[in-house]
Amino acid sequence: MNIDIKSVSPDETDKAFDLTKEFMEYHNALDIFTMTQQRFRELVATGALISFIAYTDSEPIGIMNIFYKYTTFSGRKILYIEDLYVREKYRGCGTGGKLLEKARKIAVENDCEQIELKCAVWNSSSAGFYKSHGMSRENEWEVYVLNKSSF
Repeated sequence: MNIDIKSVSPDETDKAFDLTKEFMEYHNALDIFTMTQQRFRELVATGALISFIAYTDSEPIGIMNIFYKYTTFSGRKILYIEDLYVREKYRGCGTGGKLLEKARKIAVENDCEQIELKCAVWNSSSAGFYKSHGMSRENEWEVYVLNKSSF
């Protein structure tokens, strides 16, 4: 199977949004998914969100949405993968690996300190996939959040 990873063009933001929404559905998170197509377009247009679609032939089969954050430990960037999703019938065909390969390339080009992502605790198949690609679970830091409803 030929897999192409393409940066999302302005004409493809709706397609990228739909794949992202599909990912939220996979996580049973549509009840908290409040992103709109317009907001997604704005984030991509300003470069705040960098989105890639995986294609086989002309069919979109996966999505990776990334952004950067910085660490004060080194002052360098962290490439943060917000979403990494491959449609079920295309899993196991190398698509996720190609998306991670793209992330690695971008991290090198941008002198990033690390690549980071979150994996749902119930998603053992994805955790295994990430480990098989050299990623390790963070054991020194726990993530705490303060949701908007508590501001």
